[in-house]
Amino acid sequence: MNKRRWKLVIFAVIILIGAFTLQFREKNEEEAISHVLDHAAEIDAIELFKGEHSLFRATGQDATAYIENYPLSHIKKLSKKERTIFEEKPLYHIVYEIKGEPLYEVDILKVAISSELSEELQQMVFNIGDHQYLIYWAKEKKALEQSTNTQRLLEQYVK
Repeated sequence: MNKRRWKLVIFAVIILIGAFTLQFREKNEEEAISHVLDHAAEIDAIELFKGEHSLFRATGQDATAYIENYPLSHIKKLSKKERTIFEEKPLYHIVYEIKGEPLYEVDILKVAISSELSEELQQMVFNIGDHQYLIYWAKEKKALEQSTNTQRLLEQYVK
């Protein structure tokens, strides 16, 4: 084969690998969301962390008040630019568990530049005191809709 054909073959292979990778990522995201939704009713424990330190842990009936009724009800993928609106490191971390194993984990991000929040993101943030926060599913790089249960948990245990 001449050089031109080799270049075309290599270009085609790169395109196919790129398409396969994108499709694989999308499928994994959908499976992760489905897995959480399928097992959300089984969540039996919740733990709130600030850094490496546990601030609160509840199991069984005590955890029910803080468990999301409709987890992942509204999600938005955050672009790199949108992620810069929030502080770099999460302020808090919440783990939702089933029988001692994490089902999913979210970070609580503090809004650093509120003037740059889009209208959609403004609807997703919640206030505690003078600060605004966002629930962020770091594994999937998605922002989650505000939740009264999460807000109640943070209001009680965050000072």
